[in-house]
Amino acid sequence: MKTVLSYRDGEAVPAASVRQPLATLVLLCALVPAKAWSEVAPRPGFDAQTLHQRGIDPQLASLLLDAPRFTAGRHTVTLRVNGQRRGRLEAAFDQQGRLCFDRALLDAAHLLMPNDSGPCHDFLGQYPQSLVEPDPATLSVALVVPTEALRPTPQDVSGYETGGFAGLLNYDLSGFYNRYGDDASRFGSANTEIGFNAGDWIVRSRQVQTWQDGLSRSTHLEAYAQRTFASHQAVLQAGQINLYNPVLAGAQINGVQVLTEQALQEQGQGAVIEGIANSPAQVEVRQNGALIHSTVVPAGPFALSDVRRLNTRSDVEVTVKESVGGERRFTVPAAMLGLGLPAPGYSLAAGRVRNIGDAQGTDPWVVSAGWTGPVHPQLSVGGGVTVADDYRASGVSLSWLPWLDSQVQLTSQVSDASGWEQASGVQTDLSWSQRLNERWSFSAANSWRSPGYRELEESTYRQVTSEHSSSRYRDQQSATLGWSHPWLGAFSAGVSRSASFDGRSSSRALASWGTSVGGVSLSASAEWQMGGQDQQDNAVYLNISLPLGDNRRMRAWARNSGGEHRTGVGMNDQLDDQLSYRVSAEHDTRDNQVETTLGLSALPRYTQLDLSYSRSDAQRSSYQGGARGGVVLHGDGVTFSPYPVRDTFALLSVGDMSGIKVSTPSGPVWTDWQGQAVVPQVAAYGRSPVEVQTRSLPRNADISNGLAVIAAGRGAVERVEFGVGLTRRALLTVSTDGGAPLPRGASVSTAEGEFVTLVQDSSQVFLPNVLEQPTLWVTLPGGSRCVLRFELPEKADPSVYFETAPARCQTP
Repeated sequence: MKTVLSYRDGEAVPAASVRQPLATLVLLCALVPAKAWSEVAPRPGFDAQTLHQRGIDPQLASLLLDAPRFTAGRHTVTLRVNGQRRGRLEAAFDQQGRLCFDRALLDAAHLLMPNDSGPCHDFLGQYPQSLVEPDPATLSVALVVPTEALRPTPQDVSGYETGGFAGLLNYDLSGFYNRYGDDASRFGSANTEIGFNAGDWIVRSRQVQTWQDGLSRSTHLEAYAQRTFASHQAVLQAGQINLYNPVLAGAQINGVQVLTEQALQEQGQGAVIEGIANSPAQVEVRQNGALIHSTVVPAGPFALSDVRRLNTRSDVEVTVKESVGGERRFTVPAAMLGLGLPAPGYSLAAGRVRNIGDAQGTDPWVVSAGWTGPVHPQLSVGGGVTVADDYRASGVSLSWLPWLDSQVQLTSQVSDASGWEQASGVQTDLSWSQRLNERWSFSAANSWRSPGYRELEESTYRQVTSEHSSSRYRDQQSATLGWSHPWLGAFSAGVSRSASFDGRSSSRALASWGTSVGGVSLSASAEWQMGGQDQQDNAVYLNISLPLGDNRRMRAWARNSGGEHRTGVGMNDQLDDQLSYRVSAEHDTRDNQVETTLGLSALPRYTQLDLSYSRSDAQRSSYQGGARGGVVLHGDGVTFSPYPVRDTFALLSVGDMSGIKVSTPSGPVWTDWQGQAVVPQVAAYGRSPVEVQTRSLPRNADISNGLAVIAAGRGAVERVEFGVGLTRRALLTVSTDGGAPLPRGASVSTAEGEFVTLVQDSSQVFLPNVLEQPTLWVTLPGGSRCVLRFELPEKADPSVYFETAPARCQTP
């Protein structure tokens, strides 16, 4: 038995189900001068006698003579508008194969709504120059429309979706256990965020909890409520918030704040902090003496991304506690983490200063105001003032774009502290970044302050440890250089220097290089402590990675730190998009020990896990683990996310089907047992595409539109429902009452005469959906008809694209 197959989405299907219009080619073979035949009067251009002799129903001539078209009814198609894909949707066609421009189609295509009414709008009548190009062979429809028919992109933030309610919990957990002989140490940390969104209000509480050998310490960072008023493009914050000023350094306060919506991007700016760990290590990040982030990193270079700072103008202190003993500290100047241009607009804040570090002092009232805006296309200015009990500060800023790809920023602040120490002074910051050409770029920054300059928190609280009191710097310099080449790779280097008023100074440098040649990746990282104490911090790390297939790579590396030289080899294997593992062995020249490591990274649909185990010849072993993700509580239950949930997010459902993969801006997510999943991050006042991966759907499921574009305001909880319906496809092998096969090309239609399909070779008939299928009739050559009878199992098999069954064509 022979079945003609085609392919769609990687699945073999009968060709007639997707290429029925190819029957037109057969009809064209019958083109002769127009003649009449029997009782049928096909359109001119066909010889009905020849069609009859070749087993083709002459009535199909009128149906298939024109350009390929869809049969009457609703079909799931891929829609393109002016060459841009608009996703899949269920479109309606009339008896002549004309596309129905209903509201669903116009919304999906982002087309203007015509002035007329009715289920099918006269879009082509209003825009007659438009073209509709149906292609039943690929189940697609392409539209070419004039630009005036497209809906304008909304510029007003009030035009975005708002509202919704959901609670959430974000977690970033890490643990470390190290054993050396009879000694053991334990460490754990939990960076958590809890809150809810309700009616565009955002309520959040963020904290850090650490455990060190039985001792626990908790740092509460902030708890606030926030709402964006779209019509005014302003944001209101209240509670334990970070005071924002576009010119002056901020502080933690209990109060209220109003600022421009765009300023939230700077206020929540994350930072990337880089360094090198000589062994599996605990890393703590502090700002203004408060612990703001804690985690565990493996040996080698590390980069802590998206560390949320208290403000963008204070330095960050990093502590690296090695598992083999020893502790290193270094300071990253604020300029190295990126000051950035202040957002245009204003900020107003009032409240009481809040102490979240180990400091002594009162909590004074404070009022702050600031503004920045353009005075020329290449020049913007700003100013700010902060007033508190026994403290005054003001500042101005200048941002200049002197020429192409260049930016200069100058800020000057003056302070007067009259509290527990009488001091006044000035601080000046100057930064310059320049892109020289396609390959070279650099940036430089300098900060200088007089002895009496104080920031608000410095004048308010007495530092309880000498290390914090000595951290006040006199001047800082930093510079970075970047270079890239198509095949030599990318190189970057940065250096920073800080000098304090007690005469001490320190300098730190970082350099990195990486390239890929023929699939082989080469990289190098270096870190130097060029001045001051802790000269043992110098480290160099070299790495080479070789492909061993599509998802497997072999690595080899060498690193040197403080005179200790180590070499190693390992392998990483990405089994699929949810699971990878790594194995390695490293030799230490100092004690001639070999340390082996086994690691596992998993994305088990609803969380992220990372586990590793290390053991050396000296009976030293360590365990390291981490988990990261989010939990959302909403009206339909609880849904887990493998990624942290941000201030604007969405909930999606794909019917009630579990395990369906959906692509989101944060990465892939999978529906749970209720058919639901979380889109953890949606661009506020932007467009965020979300698409169902149709290959993850059951074989007996059809989706009306697998692509959705979310446009939501800040704080909204959008809901996206993908319409999914079950279908049941069948490939029938039909015979007549006498056991004879049906002739190829006979037409199959409903009792009302609506065409369904054609009989294929070997008397086979493919039915795209037999659910609630009306009685079908087969029209044989000569005009006789018979009823198609068949039986299928009561329960469909979801693992196959179509089922096969015998059928009989009975003469009534």
